[in-house]
Amino acid sequence: MDVKISVVLPVYNVADYLRKCLDSLVNQTFKDFEVICVNDGSTDLSLGILEGYALTDSRFKIISQENQGLSGARNTGIEHIQGEYVLFVDSDDWLEENALELLYEHVKGFNSEITMFKFKFFDDDTSEISEDQFTNLEVIDPALYTGNFSYHDVLDIIFKISHAPFNKLYKTSFLKDLDAKFLYGSYYEDVEFFYKVFFKAKKVSVLPQYLYYYRIRDYSISTSGDEGSFDIFNVLESTKQNVIDAKIYDDVKQGWLMFIIVNLKFVYFRLNDNYKNKFIEKMKEKFDDYELNDVVFSEEWHYSDRAFYESIQVSDNYKEFNLNCEKVSYEILAKHYETLSNVYKNQIDELTAENNRLKEELNSSIKSKFKRIVKS
Repeated sequence: MDVKISVVLPVYNVADYLRKCLDSLVNQTFKDFEVICVNDGSTDLSLGILEGYALTDSRFKIISQENQGLSGARNTGIEHIQGEYVLFVDSDDWLEENALELLYEHVKGFNSEITMFKFKFFDDDTSEISEDQFTNLEVIDPALYTGNFSYHDVLDIIFKISHAPFNKLYKTSFLKDLDAKFLYGSYYEDVEFFYKVFFKAKKVSVLPQYLYYYRIRDYSISTSGDEGSFDIFNVLESTKQNVIDAKIYDDVKQGWLMFIIVNLKFVYFRLNDNYKNKFIEKMKEKFDDYELNDVVFSEEWHYSDRAFYESIQVSDNYKEFNLNCEKVSYEILAKHYETLSNVYKNQIDELTAENNRLKEELNSSIKSKFKRIVKS
């Protein structure tokens, strides 16, 4: 390999954000890397910005192609990797300046095929920085941080691990041996890609540091809500087959069924209203195929996910569906708070009874002492 790390950077009409991303790469404390910039048919100033950086820094290599979407651009980048390891970066995001250095130091010690690390959200509207259990990897037992593990070690949380491609460093030979590619022309391709390669990895490690900032903005793929959102159905089918091929389906079935609902809900509430009726029809059509009748609710289910699930079969259009979701949510919450109220009432009754008992004991003790004083 000519360099230690290859950064694959798909670029499509991100002129307003691209310089921050590129600057975070130029300023890396680690120097032995290349950036494969795949200009995916940009029509704004993105290509000109890339060319400016490439003129002054030979590590930046530009490949221009007609628009093939994010998965197509990443796949083009994979074909040109020269590094020992590869990192996928989205062109509206950015890295901490010591990210590559820390990653390389870590992976050389662990010799991992996949290294996961923490990231944070950046809200483009409010400039607020935030995190959650997916970005901070808190679902993974810290005991696993000291060495490599595989998917067999995390079956109980396997569908709660971040499937984002950008917070993972991959060993290039590992990906090339698998001939791993993203689903061409598909939204949500990161879900299928992650589980496809994760189930093949024997050495996975965690670098528990925040190294990446993921920008949340309007009009990004994850918030567009157009007809491409229906790709989620194919992605879920492909991912289910990967689960089956890994011979763990029966072991993780309930987690998988909840994962289906969580992802369908995520997509549905970002859809343009014009597509929602069709999406509901598709969910009904897939209900049996996904074996959703086998769902067993547990405390791990969020009430909104359960309400979404229970609304699918009883709704004929999106307005009815939305009302059903709201109605079932209130019913679940009301039952929950009623149960809590009864628990608290019982606790109050127990405390009141204990307080009365203590009062009686105190009064009895005082009376006894008084009688002794009078007799004396």
